[in-house]
Amino acid sequence: MKVPWAEPVLDEQEINAVVETMRSGWVGPGPNVKQFEQRLAEYVGVAHAVAVSSDTAALDTALKALGVGKDDEVILPAMSYIAGAFAVAYQGARAVLADIDPRTYCIDPADVERRITPRTRAIVAVDYAGQVADYDALMEIARRHNLFVVENAAQSLGGSWRGQQAGAFGHVAVTDFHTAKLITTVDGGMLFTNDAEVARRARIVRSQGEDPTQKYLHTLVGNNYKMNDIQAAIGLVQLRRLPELHAGRVRVAERYNRLLADLADRIRLPYVQPDAVHGWFSYAILVENRDEVQRQLKEQGVDTRASWAIPVYKQPAFAASFPGDTRYPVADFVCARVLNIPLFPTMAEAQQDYVVECLRQAVAAAPPVAALSR
Repeated sequence: MKVPWAEPVLDEQEINAVVETMRSGWVGPGPNVKQFEQRLAEYVGVAHAVAVSSDTAALDTALKALGVGKDDEVILPAMSYIAGAFAVAYQGARAVLADIDPRTYCIDPADVERRITPRTRAIVAVDYAGQVADYDALMEIARRHNLFVVENAAQSLGGSWRGQQAGAFGHVAVTDFHTAKLITTVDGGMLFTNDAEVARRARIVRSQGEDPTQKYLHTLVGNNYKMNDIQAAIGLVQLRRLPELHAGRVRVAERYNRLLADLADRIRLPYVQPDAVHGWFSYAILVENRDEVQRQLKEQGVDTRASWAIPVYKQPAFAASFPGDTRYPVADFVCARVLNIPLFPTMAEAQQDYVVECLRQAVAAAPPVAALSR
């Protein structure tokens, strides 16, 4: 059996929406984009949503809209997708890394506070695998030090914490619609904020810095980050499906919890913090001999990811900025063991049973997961 790591849910509804948009004669940024922004802002519970071309574009736009610039410092989790560090670099700013929480794998607020200097301007938190970070602590730190907080909800859309939807935390939040995410526009992203001025600046940045009141007058340094109406047409259909797509992910994740419960010594299962609804973008486990386990699963047709096996400070693009840095023991521990097994809303029980059986075989010879010492 072949089991993909992720699989989008697309059918005739999305096809019809695309065809209708193409027949309308308006395929660039237009009414579908505006409607997608409005409806997603309502779902998340914020005043403004600004559609862009990707999560990376959203991060870059967010930092530009907040005024992050040359020689500023931005604190990021040490275990994260590289896009966040790239977005900081685009501003001429310096990425400063903080360790992650040993249960949620999100940024550790206590370590964030230790990294703050007079040059710190913002904190970018990543909701790892769908688990919302501790924004109560992060916002309190930001308040005391006069900093901005950016929530990267690329993996947590559909989730919530203490009754607040993912995407509604921080001064600005971003998400994306890659084909593996909860809802997809094939590609694309969104910026969320309750700050009208930040939203205004973001709309200028995404349109080559052009003043919306005067064509070819450019008031900010921007980029071509616009979403088109074809993408938004798909997104509008997907947004209507969001509750059932999220429910499907929850179903698969909870079944994994039951099927793998007896392997708790050899597989560390995901943690869900109290008062949280997990977004379940992925099902992240920890295993010893991760690379060997992953190899065996691949041989059996089970696709997996190790998100992220290489922390930011060991990436070649940034390694020179962190020479010999060993200040991230939790990130080191998790990066060496994390494995994201298949999870998508339409996953059949037979597929899941096969993944579990293959995983049982693969970890049979692996030692118990080591205890984390900090």
